Amino acid sequence: MRMTADVVVIGGGVIGTATAFYLANAGRRVTLVERRGLAQEASGANVGLVTVFTIFELAPGPFFGLSRFSADSYLSLREQTGLDIEYQRCGGLVVAETEKELEVARRAYEGYAAHDVPVEWLDPKGVRACEPALVSDRILGGVFCPLQGFVNPMLATQALGLGARRHGATLLFGTSVHGIACDQGRVQMVQTSAGDIACEFVVNAAGAWSPEIGAMAGVKIPVFPARGQILLTEPVPRFMRSVVLGTEISATQTRRGNVLIGSTAESVGFDKRVTVETISHFARTILQYYPRLRNLQVIRTWAGLRPFTSDNYPIIQLMEEPKGFCLATGHGKRGMIQGPATGQLMAELITGKQPYMPLDPFSLRRFAGQRPDGVTTS
Repeated sequence: MRMTADVVVIGGGVIGTATAFYLANAGRRVTLVERRGLAQEASGANVGLVTVFTIFELAPGPFFGLSRFSADSYLSLREQTGLDIEYQRCGGLVVAETEKELEVARRAYEGYAAHDVPVEWLDPKGVRACEPALVSDRILGGVFCPLQGFVNPMLATQALGLGARRHGATLLFGTSVHGIACDQGRVQMVQTSAGDIACEFVVNAAGAWSPEIGAMAGVKIPVFPARGQILLTEPVPRFMRSVVLGTEISATQTRRGNVLIGSTAESVGFDKRVTVETISHFARTILQYYPRLRNLQVIRTWAGLRPFTSDNYPIIQLMEEPKGFCLATGHGKRGMIQGPATGQLMAELITGKQPYMPLDPFSLRRFAGQRPDGVTTS
């Protein structure tokens, strides 16, 4: 069977569905191709953190530009799609346990505050008052940001996918990509198990598998997988107030009362197995911060593969060669907080509009002379 579309999006995670959503909303004919189903890989194997403030940047920069857009987008996604994504803008803490971490946190606090981002500096007593469930005498201080929160990652991805469909997008599940045909330096067709799809643009949002898709178009993509393992407890009455970052293991409590504990970034190739060692480490470590978790039943463990780059920045680009080939990958652990923004940027690039933020930090060109793992070559 031969099909046609303006844009073929490859990948049914939050990046792919957000891209399809914004493109379809802009009036483009979109076909999303997914070999399994929505949120079956990294987008369904994370704790759903939506964090605007981060000490990765000591002042609002490219991460903030992606994160703030996405966080605000989640506020209206239920109204736009009719699906409750369980988004909670509950505020969050970034805590420090060493003097070095405290110094970095302080610099980040000052950098964000100077740009009018709402942040508050807390001493140990202030941290405890902000999140009474967090009990640790190792915490020296931290930063509170009311913009932090979390979302149900499965529901958010489904909402974006269903929203795209309501705007006219076609979603092909259980469909594998076999090749990308190019002619005279431009993409022409995506060859799939469901048939060929003639198109003008192809968006590679295949996550950890994006290098494989890139190779079909002759593009080397320096993305590698890292396994993230997660533990889920039985539901209990809500006792956690905030999202907490900075501890070795993080925990968030969902609206339904379950506690999500995780996660890791293990370089084990494409191995998605859950390991007893890691889950046991989660259980032992998290009790040092949240003693109220003791004796809770673990009802599920799982793992997914996150698409990382060597500098932890994603790749967001409309390629010159081949023309029409787009990259939306490499988001690592931050797919949920960068997904809607990436989708919006892809839509702006493809429709010829000026992107709402500069994209140079996300260009593939920054990896010139590097191996996929970040090692410089001569």
